[in-house]
Amino acid sequence: MLLDLSKLEWTLIGWLPNTWAWMGDKQAIDLRRYQCTPVIPAVVPGSVQDDLLRAGLIPDWNVGLNSLQCEWVEHRHWEYRCQVQLPAGWAGQRVTLHAEGLDYAGFVLVDGRQVAEFSGSHIPHEFDLTDVLQGGEHRLSLIFTEAPHEQGQIGYTSRSHYFKSRFNYGWDWCVRLVPLGIWDNLWLLTAGDVRLNACLPQTHYDSTQGIGSLGFRIQVSSSAAQQLHCRVTVRDGGEPIYSTVLDCTFGAGKSETALELPGSFRVEPWWPSGMGEQKLYQATLALEDLDGITLDSWSGQVGFRHIRWLPCEGAPANAEPWICEVNGMPLFLQGANWVPIRMTYGSVTPAMYDKLLTTYAQVGFNLLRVWGGGVLEKEVFYNRCDELGLLIWQEYPLSSSGIDNVPPHMPESLAALAEIARSYIWRRGGHASLLCWCGGNELFYEKGLSKPKPVDNSDPCIAILAGLSAELTPHTRFLSSSPSGPSMWFDAELAGQGMHHDVHGPWAVPESMAAWKEYWDKHDALFVSEVGVPSCSPAKMLRDYAGNMDPWPPTADNPYWLYRAPWWIEWDQLAPVYHFSVDNPELERFVAASQELQAEALVYLVRKCKERFPRCGGVMLWHGHDLYPCPSNNSVIDYDGVPKPAALALSEVYKSR
Repeated sequence: MLLDLSKLEWTLIGWLPNTWAWMGDKQAIDLRRYQCTPVIPAVVPGSVQDDLLRAGLIPDWNVGLNSLQCEWVEHRHWEYRCQVQLPAGWAGQRVTLHAEGLDYAGFVLVDGRQVAEFSGSHIPHEFDLTDVLQGGEHRLSLIFTEAPHEQGQIGYTSRSHYFKSRFNYGWDWCVRLVPLGIWDNLWLLTAGDVRLNACLPQTHYDSTQGIGSLGFRIQVSSSAAQQLHCRVTVRDGGEPIYSTVLDCTFGAGKSETALELPGSFRVEPWWPSGMGEQKLYQATLALEDLDGITLDSWSGQVGFRHIRWLPCEGAPANAEPWICEVNGMPLFLQGANWVPIRMTYGSVTPAMYDKLLTTYAQVGFNLLRVWGGGVLEKEVFYNRCDELGLLIWQEYPLSSSGIDNVPPHMPESLAALAEIARSYIWRRGGHASLLCWCGGNELFYEKGLSKPKPVDNSDPCIAILAGLSAELTPHTRFLSSSPSGPSMWFDAELAGQGMHHDVHGPWAVPESMAAWKEYWDKHDALFVSEVGVPSCSPAKMLRDYAGNMDPWPPTADNPYWLYRAPWWIEWDQLAPVYHFSVDNPELERFVAASQELQAEALVYLVRKCKERFPRCGGVMLWHGHDLYPCPSNNSVIDYDGVPKPAALALSEVYKSR
């Protein structure tokens, strides 16, 4: 039984660090002097910043330079509080608090007494509250301490330790805003002597016969060793199409078991967007005692598809395969790099996911790379990708840092990453949309080398991630990094020498469109997992989020652009061609010129890559959408979820054969 705690009334209060835990004479000390905020309503899931914004205690960080006035929040302690009354039928049962996402570290309090501690935003947390939640009403508090000192865009990947989403600490397409709070689902549950902790379905599809088969990895907790029945049912709508019962033995404590189910059954395949229907079936796995009483169960949607990776035509013998074959049909991968929808990712709702993912599918994308500097998205994201046919390239939480880009090798960092990776796989590894796992973004060596070289599976950190991926999802591809192979970037002088496997860049048109076209005419990479061209957000959006600042002129001398988009100022490129003058405000025309350049450049490069198929397996744009109203960057969908002209122009290329 579950009690959804998001349905309760929550409040939030800010404290100077540690004063909430004052252990003196509470009657003699007025703790209100240590409050940073009054008590305000809170929304769960969400973030501290969202609650403060609704209460008028901080300004909108999306406007002007306002984010600078919000940075104090990450340096305080925050208490989420609610009153909990357990259902009458729960009396005498074991009660567990389950949190899918806590950001980042802190304590659990019941009736003002500390009962548990937590740390880590990328893993779920569970707490046994049986002894403190029996009988009557109780005050449940979750205390969030100061945000860890994680690195933003510039730093040292080798020193990574906390693995909190790095983009929040400042990137070239967003400001610094470090969220704290309950960012994903939160519930209380009761369980008996046997509990099905996790269930990872693994489907197989024979495209020549049109039949499917099914296996599971399950994790079970049991108070004692015992024999159980494991009943599996697959339904098409409400109609059962397969059922079996297996005898299973479990030891005391936690144990993991792999189940390969006998037989196969006729199914319709799941196809990526643009190739066919996204057929999904409902699977149920129930643990039963020997009398047939259900002790615990899992249910979820599964799709049957067969994915093979084949060598690109003419690829060197040492190259990884980059032609994706789905159900016997080769597919050109036309993707985008995915970042969270909002800076405060806990506030993203199912409706927001649905709107944006539907837009991606309508434009013609078939692949999203969930970038390593972000978060493992909520379960609803992966369910919706299953339904829309959007393949997922899922990265673990590692990214480049500019100064050094080598994965961490410290024992505590490796242990933390292993725990995160195992959690990622158990929670998301069973989705039909999952195409591959990846060690992270732009992880490479350069010390002592003439050119940077991407990491491979020989790196100790990457070896751990590769091993866990192979152990838990043996039929899902693992990539060491994006990019991978002997070269990070395309070098025209090395064209034709087999040096360009998966590459990144560039992210802007050089001195002229003619030079851009010449570059892509020579391009010979087997895959391009990140490339982009900047363009401005709509002029109305620039004005709406400027606050009391003037978005004109769009130059590095304008504090508005210097703070919000210093990497992507196109004035020097566009002004001479279109004869713009700082003394003659023409924001609409400047935006139009910027968006026109992006559209022409992206259409050319994508078309050139697609024309080379099957010598090139695909191309992925950096990046798909904005999570912050950045005046200019590489996105092709703006902050409001509206496709820019580039996305509309690319749609014709994507939908062409």
